[in-house]
Amino acid sequence: MNPKQQRDVEILTRLEAGALDPKGASELLGVSPRQLRRLRVRFREQGFGAVIHGNQGRSPSNRTDPPMVARILALAGPDGQYQDLNLCHLQDRLDQDHGIAIGRSTLDRLLKQAGLRQKAKAPPKVHRRRRLRRPAEGMLPRIDGSPSDWLEGRGPRASLIGAVDDATGKIVFLVFRPTEDQVGYLLLLRTIAKSYGVPMSIYHDRHTILRSPKKPTLEEELAGQVPMSQIQRIMAELGIESIPAHSPQAKGRIERLWATLQDRLTKELRLAGITTLKEANRFLQSFMKRYNARFAKAPRDPNSAWVALPADLDLNYYFAVRESRKVRPDHCISWSGRLLQLLPGPKDPSLVDERVTVHVVPEGDIYLYHDKHPISHRPVQDIEAPPLKAARQVAALPRPIDPEAAARRRGWLFAQP
Repeated sequence: MNPKQQRDVEILTRLEAGALDPKGASELLGVSPRQLRRLRVRFREQGFGAVIHGNQGRSPSNRTDPPMVARILALAGPDGQYQDLNLCHLQDRLDQDHGIAIGRSTLDRLLKQAGLRQKAKAPPKVHRRRRLRRPAEGMLPRIDGSPSDWLEGRGPRASLIGAVDDATGKIVFLVFRPTEDQVGYLLLLRTIAKSYGVPMSIYHDRHTILRSPKKPTLEEELAGQVPMSQIQRIMAELGIESIPAHSPQAKGRIERLWATLQDRLTKELRLAGITTLKEANRFLQSFMKRYNARFAKAPRDPNSAWVALPADLDLNYYFAVRESRKVRPDHCISWSGRLLQLLPGPKDPSLVDERVTVHVVPEGDIYLYHDKHPISHRPVQDIEAPPLKAARQVAALPRPIDPEAAARRRGWLFAQP
């Protein structure tokens, strides 16, 4: 008998001797009172054999046929013709050439038991260390997006884009977007800069919105430039250090925030009866205040690291998606299938053949800049033109008759040969 069966015999013996009550014996054996009664009857009739399973010592009904196992091991052994075949290849050859149909997992187990295959080595464990929080607020906001069914089927699925301060654990921004998109991160950067200031650095994952996957061209390598996404460019222009995470564990603090919000925020939205993303975004303002009052911690350094924006900073220049266009001879540029007419001032220089940049803010408004100077513009369709119906009427009128031309035509028609 194995140690467990010996223990069960001792418990039943004490039960029969009156040293244990039925309730205590059933708890020790891990069986119900009804099963205990059956076990006592078998113990009185069979003795120690009552605790031994009936199938012990019997060959399993699904056991692989030993002669077939010996044949497989001979074919896959050091002297066999299949000694260097991998597992899937060996399974196919056994079925095709020898009519041996055997499962892949069973074949793998048999080969390992015979020492013909080695168990896969487990990858070495990664040694990680707990990183202390940054001492001052604004030194390292962590940003990320979390797609989920935030409205629990009452509305569309959405991605919650947010930022949490590393020093305090305070949520500094949240917004619901249909997907984790560029507009959401533009709103994040602009709102944080206006509400708190410019942070020293930002910790994020390797999403292509936040970090360009493109390889530099030869010209960029010679110029010392690296490809940047729009968000990456904004952080570089504002002097924000961009720190990409190399593993999900490195983003542990904001990942734990998502776990908390997916439990707490979803229930808050349900209790508030919210069914649309517009209502949910309005609700986030009050939720963040209550969350920060409950969970935010005081920083070790009371001096904040946020850098306030200059009062005269043009937000539309920095916090926008930017594309470059060349100015045509008529001072127009083509952008997104439209023509935009530039309207420089009378004292401004000509911009023909110059490069201007089109800046699109999160709200969709368009602004044009030459270097950092704003340029007025308007769509070409807004230029006044005669109505199409009037133009057709003018074109349908008969042409005025020129008497001299008519006389020349008549003379040519009736001239004698």
